Amino acid sequence: VIRLYREVCSHHLACPSLFLSKHSHFHSLHQFVHSKMSGEEDDAPPTVEEIEAAAAEGPKHDPFSFKLLTTVQQNQSSNGLRHNDHLRYRQYCSRRLRRLYTNLKFKHGKGRFKAIPFPEDFEDMRFLEIPLVQAERAWSYGMQLKTDNANATVINARWRHHSISRFSKAAQWGRALQAQCKIHGDQRTQMEAEAYCAYLEGVHAAEKENYKEAHEKLMRCKKVCEYLSLASSEEESAFLRAKTQELAPLLRVCKYNMGEIDDEEDEDEGPLHTAISRDLSGLNYRGQGLAIPSEKIKDKLFKCLELTSAMKPTTEPQESSALIEQYGKIAVEFGEVLKEIHNEMIKVGADGQTAEWRKVEAFSRQYSFCINLERNVSLLWNHLLKLDALEDMTNSEARRRCKPEEGVRYCDMLKADLASLAAMPDATEAISTTLAAYTTAVANCRCLFLALCYVSMGKMPEGAALFDMLHSRTEEQELPGSVGDPLERLHVLFGPICEILPTRVSTWRCRVLAQMCAATLPKAAKAAVGAEAGNAGRRAGALSKAATLTAFPPAFRAIPCKPLVFDLAFPAIEAPDFESLLEKKGATDAKGLFGKVAGVAGGLGSRLSGLWGRK
Repeated sequence: VIRLYREVCSHHLACPSLFLSKHSHFHSLHQFVHSKMSGEEDDAPPTVEEIEAAAAEGPKHDPFSFKLLTTVQQNQSSNGLRHNDHLRYRQYCSRRLRRLYTNLKFKHGKGRFKAIPFPEDFEDMRFLEIPLVQAERAWSYGMQLKTDNANATVINARWRHHSISRFSKAAQWGRALQAQCKIHGDQRTQMEAEAYCAYLEGVHAAEKENYKEAHEKLMRCKKVCEYLSLASSEEESAFLRAKTQELAPLLRVCKYNMGEIDDEEDEDEGPLHTAISRDLSGLNYRGQGLAIPSEKIKDKLFKCLELTSAMKPTTEPQESSALIEQYGKIAVEFGEVLKEIHNEMIKVGADGQTAEWRKVEAFSRQYSFCINLERNVSLLWNHLLKLDALEDMTNSEARRRCKPEEGVRYCDMLKADLASLAAMPDATEAISTTLAAYTTAVANCRCLFLALCYVSMGKMPEGAALFDMLHSRTEEQELPGSVGDPLERLHVLFGPICEILPTRVSTWRCRVLAQMCAATLPKAAKAAVGAEAGNAGRRAGALSKAATLTAFPPAFRAIPCKPLVFDLAFPAIEAPDFESLLEKKGATDAKGLFGKVAGVAGGLGSRLSGLWGRK
């Protein structure tokens, strides 16, 4: 086999395109020998029964917290899969597996591969990476074969069979990983391993065209990932939501081949209001009764609500540091409650009281977002009040007392918090309308502070243009009615902002226009106005004359493009005749000959006279 393989490789180096197109059986032999030499086929994963029987006594260490899905995402994005290069990723997995074997001293003989059973107990968490990397290598090999087969001129049945066997091996390693995580990992690690194993089994079933089983496995993966996204931090939640969206094309393929209609909502994933609404706590989330399964969480949540009720929103000016400290305490308490809720959700699992815990988590998260919004709106209100004592934004003293860029930063934070609040589940039409009005108010405030930034830098036309646009927008803005707590607390602060904003915009717009007119006023008009200040008639005439010098904003006018000039007269110009200006050739030659003779004679005379003159 090795001799035949070397001969095949020589043909491949001589003509690689012919090797891939006409000698597909040689390509299969190349892959077979490469897999044999790298040990991909011989390293069989242990079965779930063997793992459970070996670990009957239980581990001697604390459960590992292994972020499995995050590790997979980082490895894939850093080693080729960002560009769908599965060969590069498979090579990385082989190198990574070799390093793990060496560092963990879990080697498989010298020279020829020798199977060694997986250790029953271990203290290093990196042992869990071995089945993970094995599964990733088998999956990437299957995807590589599938891609090569799709790009080939003729479908190769051998490649397809090989890719299905690779997906089967990946699913086997996924089940081995799940069994190891049940023994050595914590509850979250077990849920991530379950989602990962379900994905590999779904891909394998889809390749075998067993679409019903593939749909069940992929739906299980989607359900666990969505549940984990609720019980995670913001960064991990965004990553898990993106992971669930990646399953949508494969789920549509399964439903199409099963003859089902592709609905947006699945049967087992309905909205939160489908659960039994039992008002056991006196709280409600957007009109739905809230049942808190844990008394510990209930006590902490009521403590946070008491702190929130004690902190009344007000429009009186306050110190920024005091505001940040007061709201910071409440935000920390809500953060601790959310962490406890996430831990309880992980303990319950994706098959427990998911509807109740989802509503409790959404209720706490909504209050946490509203507390952050209330703090930022209060800071924005204080910043708006600082503008009342200023008349000119171009001097350094005004910029020291009120920095416009700080207002822009507050508005950016408010915009992000409002977007997070709008993305929460069970948003009614009234809530969506109210949040849209709040977002518009924040955008208008941001435009005001951005215009002031331009004015402070001396860019008067840019600032005046923004003020003109904002002047037309603020006149039409109206806030809808209140929608109840916790958005009612925000209504108390956004209402005064929408009331004072048109006045502030008109005031600063007039100031900027006056500064522009003063800058463009001619010197003669200024001198006439200053000299005859007592004469009201002449002053009015000078001002009216100066006012007619320019109009703001200036009207649009067309700018002529640079023309393309083609010299059409140049070919018609005749060259001048220079023959009359030139002397005749004969006369010129004769004059030159006489000149030469005279020169020679003069030279001889001077030499002879010099000789006769010597003594």
